Amino acid sequence: MRNRSIVGPLVLIGLGGALLARNWYPDLRWTDFIARYWPYVLIFWGGLRVLEIAVAKARSKSLPARGVSGGEWVLVVFLCLIGSGIHAAHGFTAGWPGAFTMGGVEVFGERFEYPVALEKAVSKMPRVVIDGLRGDVQISGSETDTVKVSGQRIVRSMNRAAADELGRESPVEITGDADQVTIHLGGEAAQTRSVSHTLEIGVPKGASVKVEGRSGDLRVTNVTGAVEISGRGSDVELSYIGGPVTVSGTYNGAVQFQRIDKPVEFNGSRTELRVERIPGELRIALGDVKATNIVGPMRLSTRSNDIRIDGFNNNMDITSERGDLDLRPGQTPLGQIQAHARSGNIRLSLPADAQFSMNARTNRGEIKNEFGGTLKKETESRRETLQGAVGSGPVIDLQTDRGDILVRKTGLAESTAAQVPAGKNGQKASEKILEKIEQ
Repeated sequence: MRNRSIVGPLVLIGLGGALLARNWYPDLRWTDFIARYWPYVLIFWGGLRVLEIAVAKARSKSLPARGVSGGEWVLVVFLCLIGSGIHAAHGFTAGWPGAFTMGGVEVFGERFEYPVALEKAVSKMPRVVIDGLRGDVQISGSETDTVKVSGQRIVRSMNRAAADELGRESPVEITGDADQVTIHLGGEAAQTRSVSHTLEIGVPKGASVKVEGRSGDLRVTNVTGAVEISGRGSDVELSYIGGPVTVSGTYNGAVQFQRIDKPVEFNGSRTELRVERIPGELRIALGDVKATNIVGPMRLSTRSNDIRIDGFNNNMDITSERGDLDLRPGQTPLGQIQAHARSGNIRLSLPADAQFSMNARTNRGEIKNEFGGTLKKETESRRETLQGAVGSGPVIDLQTDRGDILVRKTGLAESTAAQVPAGKNGQKASEKILEKIEQ
Protein backbone atom coordinates (compact mmCIF):
# COMPACT_ATOMS: atom_id res chain seq x y z
CA MET A 1 0.00 0.00 0.00
CA ARG A 2 1.34 3.44 -0.99
CA ASN A 3 2.29 5.73 1.87
CA ARG A 4 0.28 8.95 1.86
CA SER A 5 1.87 12.24 2.96
CA ILE A 6 0.20 14.56 5.46
CA VAL A 7 1.81 17.63 3.85
CA GLY A 8 -1.20 18.27 1.61
CA PRO A 9 -3.78 18.30 4.43
CA LEU A 10 -1.53 20.53 6.54
CA VAL A 11 -1.18 22.96 3.65
CA LEU A 12 -4.98 23.13 3.37
CA ILE A 13 -5.29 23.70 7.12
CA GLY A 14 -2.71 26.48 7.04
CA LEU A 15 -4.30 28.15 4.02
CA GLY A 16 -7.75 27.95 5.58
CA GLY A 17 -6.44 29.37 8.86
CA ALA A 18 -4.80 32.30 7.03
CA LEU A 19 -8.00 33.09 5.12
CA LEU A 20 -10.07 32.85 8.31
CA ALA A 21 -7.69 35.22 10.11
CA ARG A 22 -8.01 37.61 7.20
CA ASN A 23 -11.81 37.57 7.51
CA TRP A 24 -11.77 38.10 11.26
CA TYR A 25 -9.04 40.74 11.24
CA PRO A 26 -9.22 42.74 7.98
CA ASP A 27 -6.45 45.10 9.14
CA LEU A 28 -4.04 42.20 9.67
CA ARG A 29 -1.26 42.84 7.18
CA TRP A 30 -0.85 39.21 6.21
CA THR A 31 1.23 40.05 3.14
CA ASP A 32 3.84 41.55 5.49
CA PHE A 33 4.08 38.23 7.35
CA ILE A 34 4.34 36.33 4.08
CA ALA A 35 7.03 38.71 2.82
CA ARG A 36 9.12 38.21 5.96
CA TYR A 37 8.54 34.58 6.92
CA TRP A 38 7.65 32.61 3.79
CA PRO A 39 10.97 30.62 3.84
CA TYR A 40 9.79 28.96 7.06
CA VAL A 41 7.18 27.14 4.96
CA LEU A 42 9.98 25.40 3.02
CA ILE A 43 11.82 24.59 6.25
CA PHE A 44 8.69 23.14 7.86
CA TRP A 45 7.81 21.23 4.69
CA GLY A 46 11.28 19.69 4.37
CA GLY A 47 11.43 18.81 8.05
CA LEU A 48 8.03 17.13 7.86
CA ARG A 49 9.08 14.99 4.89
CA VAL A 50 12.25 13.93 6.70
CA LEU A 51 10.13 12.98 9.72
CA GLU A 52 7.74 10.95 7.55
CA ILE A 53 10.63 9.02 6.00
CA ALA A 54 12.18 8.39 9.42
CA VAL A 55 8.88 7.06 10.79
CA ALA A 56 8.38 4.85 7.74
CA LYS A 57 11.87 3.37 8.14
CA ALA A 58 11.35 2.78 11.86
CA ARG A 59 8.17 0.84 11.04
CA SER A 60 9.96 -1.17 8.30
CA LYS A 61 7.67 0.26 5.63
CA SER A 62 8.70 0.86 2.05
CA LEU A 63 10.47 4.16 1.50
CA PRO A 64 9.48 6.50 -1.32
CA ALA A 65 11.74 6.54 -4.36
CA ARG A 66 11.98 10.33 -4.11
CA GLY A 67 11.71 12.45 -1.01
CA VAL A 68 9.88 15.16 -2.95
CA SER A 69 7.67 14.42 -5.93
CA GLY A 70 7.79 16.27 -9.24
CA GLY A 71 4.54 18.08 -8.51
CA GLU A 72 5.90 19.23 -5.17
CA TRP A 73 9.02 20.60 -6.85
CA VAL A 74 6.80 22.68 -9.14
CA LEU A 75 4.94 23.97 -6.08
CA VAL A 76 8.28 24.82 -4.42
CA VAL A 77 9.33 26.88 -7.46
CA PHE A 78 6.03 28.78 -7.48
CA LEU A 79 6.25 29.37 -3.73
CA CYS A 80 9.77 30.80 -4.09
CA LEU A 81 8.70 33.11 -6.90
CA ILE A 82 5.60 34.35 -5.09
CA GLY A 83 7.33 34.76 -1.72
CA SER A 84 10.31 36.59 -3.22
CA GLY A 85 8.01 38.80 -5.25
CA ILE A 86 5.95 39.83 -2.22
CA HIS A 87 9.15 40.42 -0.26
CA ALA A 88 10.47 42.71 -2.99
CA ALA A 89 7.13 44.50 -3.38
CA HIS A 90 7.07 45.38 0.32
CA GLY A 91 10.63 46.69 0.24
CA PHE A 92 11.84 45.35 3.57
CA THR A 93 15.44 45.88 2.42
CA ALA A 94 17.17 48.47 0.35
CA GLY A 95 17.52 46.14 -2.60
CA TRP A 96 16.09 42.92 -3.92
CA PRO A 97 16.23 40.28 -2.68
CA GLY A 98 18.01 41.99 0.17
CA ALA A 99 21.14 41.45 2.16
CA PHE A 100 21.17 37.69 1.73
CA THR A 101 24.57 36.37 2.74
CA MET A 102 26.28 33.03 2.37
CA GLY A 103 29.58 32.47 4.08
CA GLY A 104 29.87 36.16 4.86
CA VAL A 105 29.41 37.18 1.21
CA GLU A 106 26.27 38.94 -0.01
CA VAL A 107 24.99 36.75 -2.81
CA PHE A 108 22.67 39.26 -4.47
CA GLY A 109 24.94 42.30 -4.37
CA GLU A 110 26.90 44.46 -1.98
CA ARG A 111 25.90 47.63 -0.18
CA PHE A 112 27.65 50.79 -1.32
CA GLU A 113 27.17 54.11 0.46
CA TYR A 114 27.60 57.57 -1.06
CA PRO A 115 27.51 60.82 0.94
CA VAL A 116 24.89 63.43 0.05
CA ALA A 117 25.45 67.11 0.82
CA LEU A 118 23.40 69.77 -1.00
CA GLU A 119 22.34 73.30 -0.17
CA LYS A 120 20.21 75.99 -1.83
CA ALA A 121 19.24 79.51 -0.75
CA VAL A 122 15.47 80.04 -0.52
CA SER A 123 12.91 82.48 0.88
CA LYS A 124 11.55 82.37 4.43
CA MET A 125 8.33 80.61 3.32
CA PRO A 126 9.19 78.30 0.40
CA ARG A 127 7.27 75.31 -0.88
CA VAL A 128 9.51 72.24 -0.65
CA VAL A 129 8.64 69.18 -2.74
CA ILE A 130 10.39 65.83 -2.26
CA ASP A 131 9.89 63.55 -5.22
CA GLY A 132 10.34 59.77 -5.25
CA LEU A 133 11.27 59.18 -1.63
CA ARG A 134 12.60 55.71 -0.94
CA GLY A 135 14.26 55.37 2.43
CA ASP A 136 14.28 57.13 5.80
CA VAL A 137 14.02 60.93 5.89
CA GLN A 138 13.75 63.51 8.64
CA ILE A 139 12.61 67.03 7.72
CA SER A 140 13.16 69.75 10.34
CA GLY A 141 12.32 73.43 10.28
CA SER A 142 14.52 76.13 11.77
CA GLU A 143 15.26 79.85 11.55
CA THR A 144 17.19 79.69 8.28
CA ASP A 145 16.90 80.78 4.65
CA THR A 146 18.40 77.68 3.06
CA VAL A 147 17.39 74.13 2.23
CA LYS A 148 20.07 71.65 3.27
CA VAL A 149 20.17 67.97 2.36
CA SER A 150 22.66 65.67 4.08
CA GLY A 151 22.99 61.96 4.61
CA GLN A 152 23.67 58.90 2.53
CA ARG A 153 22.55 57.31 -0.68
CA ILE A 154 22.63 53.51 -0.46
CA VAL A 155 23.10 51.46 -3.64
CA ARG A 156 23.07 47.68 -3.76
CA SER A 157 24.98 46.25 -6.69
CA MET A 158 27.25 43.39 -7.66
CA ASN A 159 30.31 45.65 -7.77
CA ARG A 160 31.50 49.20 -7.21
CA ALA A 161 31.62 50.07 -10.91
CA ALA A 162 27.96 49.16 -11.44
CA ALA A 163 26.96 51.10 -8.30
CA ASP A 164 28.91 54.17 -9.50
CA GLU A 165 27.17 53.99 -12.88
CA LEU A 166 23.75 53.83 -11.23
CA GLY A 167 24.68 56.81 -9.09
CA ARG A 168 25.64 58.86 -12.15
CA GLU A 169 22.36 57.96 -13.87
CA SER A 170 20.24 59.06 -10.90
CA PRO A 171 21.83 61.99 -9.05
CA VAL A 172 20.22 63.74 -6.07
CA GLU A 173 19.42 67.31 -7.12
CA ILE A 174 17.78 70.47 -5.81
CA THR A 175 15.97 72.50 -8.48
CA GLY A 176 13.61 75.47 -8.53
CA ASP A 177 13.70 79.05 -7.34
CA ALA A 178 13.63 80.75 -3.96
CA ASP A 179 9.88 80.23 -3.50
CA GLN A 180 9.50 76.64 -4.75
CA VAL A 181 12.14 73.96 -4.43
CA THR A 182 12.05 70.35 -5.61
CA ILE A 183 14.42 67.75 -4.23
CA HIS A 184 14.81 64.99 -6.82
CA LEU A 185 15.98 61.73 -5.34
CA GLY A 186 17.17 60.38 -8.67
CA GLY A 187 15.46 59.60 -11.97
CA GLU A 188 13.89 56.38 -13.20
CA ALA A 189 17.04 54.41 -12.40
CA ALA A 190 16.70 55.34 -8.72
CA GLN A 191 13.14 54.02 -8.53
CA THR A 192 14.37 50.44 -8.36
CA ARG A 193 14.78 48.82 -4.97
CA SER A 194 18.53 48.90 -5.42
CA VAL A 195 18.63 52.57 -4.38
CA SER A 196 17.49 54.10 -1.09
CA HIS A 197 18.37 57.09 1.06
CA THR A 198 18.91 58.02 4.69
CA LEU A 199 18.63 61.80 4.77
CA GLU A 200 18.21 64.80 7.04
CA ILE A 201 16.62 67.78 5.32
CA GLY A 202 16.68 71.21 6.93
CA VAL A 203 14.13 73.78 5.75
CA PRO A 204 13.01 77.25 6.87
CA LYS A 205 10.47 77.09 9.67
CA GLY A 206 7.88 78.86 7.49
CA ALA A 207 8.13 76.26 4.71
CA SER A 208 5.31 74.09 3.41
CA VAL A 209 6.27 70.52 2.59
CA LYS A 210 5.00 67.96 0.07
CA VAL A 211 6.39 64.42 0.06
CA GLU A 212 5.64 61.52 -2.26
CA GLY A 213 7.09 58.34 -0.79
CA ARG A 214 7.47 54.73 -1.84
CA SER A 215 9.00 53.13 1.25
CA GLY A 216 10.74 53.91 4.52
CA ASP A 217 10.12 56.08 7.57
CA LEU A 218 9.30 59.78 7.44
CA ARG A 219 9.45 62.42 10.17
CA VAL A 220 8.48 66.08 9.73
CA THR A 221 8.78 68.53 12.63
CA ASN A 222 8.73 72.23 13.45
CA VAL A 223 7.30 73.82 10.29
CA THR A 224 4.47 76.37 10.18
CA GLY A 225 3.32 75.73 6.62
CA ALA A 226 1.08 73.04 5.17
CA VAL A 227 2.30 69.43 5.06
CA GLU A 228 1.10 66.98 2.40
CA ILE A 229 2.24 63.35 2.32
CA SER A 230 1.18 60.65 -0.11
CA GLY A 231 2.26 57.23 -1.38
CA ARG A 232 3.49 54.28 0.66
CA GLY A 233 5.82 53.79 3.58
CA SER A 234 6.34 52.50 7.09
CA ASP A 235 6.24 54.87 10.07
CA VAL A 236 5.14 58.51 9.70
CA GLU A 237 5.59 61.04 12.50
CA LEU A 238 4.43 64.65 12.27
CA SER A 239 4.97 67.04 15.16
CA TYR A 240 4.78 70.78 15.85
CA ILE A 241 3.12 71.64 12.54
CA GLY A 242 1.53 75.07 12.19
CA GLY A 243 -0.35 74.50 8.94
CA PRO A 244 -2.95 72.01 7.71
CA VAL A 245 -1.85 68.39 7.35
CA THR A 246 -2.95 65.84 4.74
CA VAL A 247 -1.70 62.23 4.72
CA SER A 248 -2.94 59.70 2.18
CA GLY A 249 -1.68 56.28 1.14
CA THR A 250 -0.77 52.90 2.57
CA TYR A 251 1.55 52.66 5.57
CA ASN A 252 2.51 49.42 7.29
CA GLY A 253 3.75 51.15 10.44
CA ALA A 254 2.33 53.73 12.83
CA VAL A 255 1.14 57.17 11.73
CA GLN A 256 1.52 59.70 14.56
CA PHE A 257 0.43 63.32 14.91
CA GLN A 258 1.53 65.62 17.72
CA ARG A 259 0.87 69.33 18.30
CA ILE A 260 -0.87 70.13 15.00
CA ASP A 261 -2.41 73.62 14.97
CA LYS A 262 -4.61 73.33 11.87
CA PRO A 263 -6.99 70.68 10.44
CA VAL A 264 -5.64 67.15 9.94
CA GLU A 265 -6.90 64.76 7.28
CA PHE A 266 -5.81 61.13 6.96
CA ASN A 267 -6.97 58.81 4.17
CA GLY A 268 -5.56 55.31 4.58
CA SER A 269 -6.50 51.96 3.12
CA ARG A 270 -8.75 51.13 6.10
CA THR A 271 -8.99 54.29 8.19
CA GLU A 272 -10.21 57.79 7.37
CA LEU A 273 -9.89 60.71 9.76
CA ARG A 274 -10.56 64.41 9.86
CA VAL A 275 -10.06 66.51 12.98
CA GLU A 276 -9.89 70.26 13.52
CA ARG A 277 -6.75 70.39 15.67
CA ILE A 278 -4.48 68.10 17.69
CA PRO A 279 -3.01 70.01 20.66
CA GLY A 280 -2.08 66.63 22.15
CA GLU A 281 -1.32 63.53 20.11
CA LEU A 282 -3.01 60.93 17.93
CA ARG A 283 -1.64 57.57 16.80
CA ILE A 284 -3.01 55.25 14.13
CA ALA A 285 -1.41 51.80 14.17
CA LEU A 286 -2.21 48.21 13.31
CA GLY A 287 -5.21 47.28 15.46
CA ASP A 288 -5.78 50.51 17.37
CA VAL A 289 -6.32 54.27 17.23
CA LYS A 290 -5.35 56.27 20.31
CA ALA A 291 -5.71 60.00 20.89
CA THR A 292 -5.28 62.43 23.75
CA ASN A 293 -6.39 66.07 23.85
CA ILE A 294 -8.23 66.51 20.54
CA VAL A 295 -10.23 69.50 19.32
CA GLY A 296 -13.19 68.68 17.09
CA PRO A 297 -15.26 68.50 15.13
CA MET A 298 -13.82 65.07 14.45
CA ARG A 299 -14.89 62.37 12.00
CA LEU A 300 -13.29 58.92 12.17
CA SER A 301 -14.15 55.85 10.10
CA THR A 302 -12.24 52.58 10.44
CA ARG A 303 -12.74 48.94 9.55
CA SER A 304 -11.00 47.05 12.31
CA ASN A 305 -9.43 49.00 15.15
CA ASP A 306 -9.88 49.46 18.87
CA ILE A 307 -10.38 53.19 19.47
CA ARG A 308 -9.53 55.15 22.59
CA ILE A 309 -9.94 58.93 22.66
CA ASP A 310 -9.19 60.65 25.94
CA GLY A 311 -9.87 64.37 26.22
CA PHE A 312 -11.86 65.80 23.31
CA ASN A 313 -14.39 68.56 22.79
CA ASN A 314 -16.85 69.70 20.13
CA ASN A 315 -18.70 67.24 17.92
CA MET A 316 -17.46 63.73 17.26
CA ASP A 317 -18.61 61.15 14.69
CA ILE A 318 -17.06 57.66 14.86
CA THR A 319 -17.88 54.61 12.74
CA SER A 320 -16.16 51.26 13.27
CA GLU A 321 -16.74 47.95 11.51
CA ARG A 322 -15.00 45.91 14.20
CA GLY A 323 -13.36 47.00 17.45
CA ASP A 324 -14.05 48.44 20.89
CA LEU A 325 -14.65 52.16 21.47
CA ASP A 326 -13.48 53.93 24.63
CA LEU A 327 -14.46 57.62 24.61
CA ARG A 328 -13.67 60.10 27.37
CA PRO A 329 -14.58 63.77 26.79
CA GLY A 330 -12.25 66.08 28.59
CA GLN A 331 -14.63 68.79 29.77
CA THR A 332 -18.14 70.19 29.79
CA PRO A 333 -20.20 71.39 28.05
CA LEU A 334 -20.20 68.38 25.77
CA GLY A 335 -20.37 68.37 22.01
CA GLN A 336 -22.60 66.10 19.99
CA ILE A 337 -21.30 62.51 20.04
CA GLN A 338 -22.20 59.82 17.51
CA ALA A 339 -20.48 56.44 17.86
CA HIS A 340 -21.54 53.42 15.78
CA ALA A 341 -19.88 50.00 15.86
CA ARG A 342 -20.89 46.99 13.85
CA SER A 343 -19.14 44.62 16.25
CA GLY A 344 -17.58 45.89 19.47
CA ASN A 345 -18.20 47.32 22.90
CA ILE A 346 -18.77 51.04 23.48
CA ARG A 347 -17.64 52.68 26.69
CA LEU A 348 -18.46 56.35 27.20
CA SER A 349 -17.08 58.05 30.32
CA LEU A 350 -18.72 61.42 31.03
CA PRO A 351 -18.02 64.05 33.70
CA ALA A 352 -20.43 63.92 36.61
CA ASP A 353 -21.80 67.38 35.77
CA ALA A 354 -22.41 66.58 32.10
CA GLN A 355 -25.77 67.45 30.52
CA PHE A 356 -26.93 65.52 27.48
CA SER A 357 -29.72 63.67 25.69
CA MET A 358 -29.05 59.94 25.32
CA ASN A 359 -30.04 57.51 22.57
CA ALA A 360 -28.19 54.19 22.92
CA ARG A 361 -28.95 50.80 21.37
CA THR A 362 -27.38 47.36 21.15
CA ASN A 363 -28.93 44.59 19.10
CA ARG A 364 -26.97 41.84 20.85
CA GLY A 365 -25.57 42.92 24.17
CA GLU A 366 -26.16 44.67 27.46
CA ILE A 367 -26.38 48.34 28.43
CA LYS A 368 -25.17 49.65 31.79
CA ASN A 369 -25.88 53.18 32.99
CA GLU A 370 -24.38 55.09 35.92
CA PHE A 371 -26.44 58.29 35.51
CA GLY A 372 -29.52 57.07 37.31
CA GLY A 373 -33.21 56.83 36.53
CA THR A 374 -33.51 59.80 34.20
CA LEU A 375 -32.18 57.46 31.53
CA LYS A 376 -34.67 54.64 30.87
CA LYS A 377 -33.50 51.22 29.74
CA GLU A 378 -35.77 48.87 27.80
CA THR A 379 -35.10 45.23 26.89
CA GLU A 380 -36.65 43.27 24.05
CA SER A 381 -35.18 39.81 23.42
CA ARG A 382 -31.45 40.42 22.91
CA ARG A 383 -31.93 44.08 22.10
CA GLU A 384 -31.55 46.81 24.72
CA THR A 385 -32.07 50.55 24.45
CA LEU A 386 -31.27 53.49 26.73
CA GLN A 387 -33.05 56.80 26.24
CA GLY A 388 -33.62 59.97 28.18
CA ALA A 389 -31.94 63.21 29.17
CA VAL A 390 -29.72 64.52 31.93
CA GLY A 391 -30.30 68.25 32.04
CA SER A 392 -30.31 70.10 28.72
CA GLY A 393 -27.48 69.22 26.38
CA PRO A 394 -26.44 67.81 23.00
CA VAL A 395 -27.54 64.45 21.61
CA ILE A 396 -25.35 61.40 22.25
CA ASP A 397 -26.09 58.54 19.84
CA LEU A 398 -24.46 55.17 20.61
CA GLN A 399 -25.17 52.07 18.53
CA THR A 400 -23.60 48.64 18.24
CA ASP A 401 -24.97 45.58 16.48
CA ARG A 402 -22.99 43.15 18.60
CA GLY A 403 -21.51 44.33 21.89
CA ASP A 404 -22.12 45.98 25.26
CA ILE A 405 -22.57 49.68 26.03
CA LEU A 406 -21.43 51.34 29.25
CA VAL A 407 -22.35 54.94 30.05
CA ARG A 408 -20.07 55.76 32.93
CA LYS A 409 -19.84 58.70 35.34
CA THR A 410 -16.28 59.78 35.97
CA GLY A 411 -14.99 61.22 39.21
CA LEU A 412 -12.47 63.82 40.23
CA ALA A 413 -9.49 61.43 40.07
CA GLU A 414 -10.12 60.66 36.41
CA SER A 415 -10.84 64.25 35.42
CA THR A 416 -7.41 65.26 36.73
CA ALA A 417 -5.60 62.15 35.53
CA ALA A 418 -3.98 63.82 32.53
CA GLN A 419 -2.27 66.34 34.82
CA VAL A 420 -0.34 63.71 36.78
CA PRO A 421 3.12 62.88 35.37
CA ALA A 422 4.32 59.36 34.61
CA GLY A 423 6.35 57.45 37.11
CA LYS A 424 9.76 55.89 36.57
CA ASN A 425 8.29 52.64 35.30
CA GLY A 426 6.24 54.44 32.62
CA GLN A 427 2.89 54.04 34.36
CA LYS A 428 1.04 57.25 35.15
CA ALA A 429 0.42 57.91 38.82
CA SER A 430 -3.18 58.65 37.88
CA GLU A 431 -3.54 55.11 36.54
CA LYS A 432 -2.38 53.76 39.90
CA ILE A 433 -4.99 55.93 41.64
CA LEU A 434 -7.72 54.59 39.36
CA GLU A 435 -6.63 51.01 40.00
CA LYS A 436 -7.00 51.59 43.75
CA ILE A 437 -10.45 53.17 43.25
CA GLU A 438 -11.64 50.20 41.15
CA GLN A 439 -10.33 47.77 43.76
